[in-house]
Amino acid sequence: DHYTRYTWLYLLKHKSDVFSTFVQFKSMVETQFSTKIQTFRSDGGGEFTSTAFKSFLANNGIVHQISCPYTPQQNGLAERKHRHIIETAITLLSHAHLPYSFWSYAVSTAIYLINLLPTLHSQSPWSLLYGHTPNLSQLKIFGCSCYPYLRPYTSHKLEPRTRKCIFLGYSPQSKGYLCFDQSTKTLYTSRHVLFNEE
Repeated sequence: DHYTRYTWLYLLKHKSDVFSTFVQFKSMVETQFSTKIQTFRSDGGGEFTSTAFKSFLANNGIVHQISCPYTPQQNGLAERKHRHIIETAITLLSHAHLPYSFWSYAVSTAIYLINLLPTLHSQSPWSLLYGHTPNLSQLKIFGCSCYPYLRPYTSHKLEPRTRKCIFLGYSPQSKGYLCFDQSTKTLYTSRHVLFNEE
């Protein structure tokens, strides 16, 4: 968002998913923030210039601004944000000694953290968007050891109530932490987690 600098992330498998994802994003913005998207700025990629996408923007009164070919500086805000996100994600992976196969969790966590960092007028994008200061008490060190409460996931009473996992970030759907068990390759979402940030 150009005004607040708040960033949303949608991990897509195919460029063809951009249009349907944008339609969902537009609905979310209108419902959650009681506002309309006025301008959409992008490069000239085919995923943004398809007939369906252009018609949708025009029918909804959204102005589409397209940067000139090979002129990324015309979309400088997005380019800088992209670089900031990627460099933060690389730092998170490096500090946690995790392989690049965990990149999606690192990028999601990077965006989560960047949205909480003060930027404009000493306010965070979160504060500007939601109108109040975020709660930072839930922040934990990416990649640290964690021990989630696993009773809801177990089928037998004698199974362990917890296992050593790796903290991979924050669940986008619930107020929970993402905990990855390397031995079973299982990702748990839990609110009840003990962390070892040492």
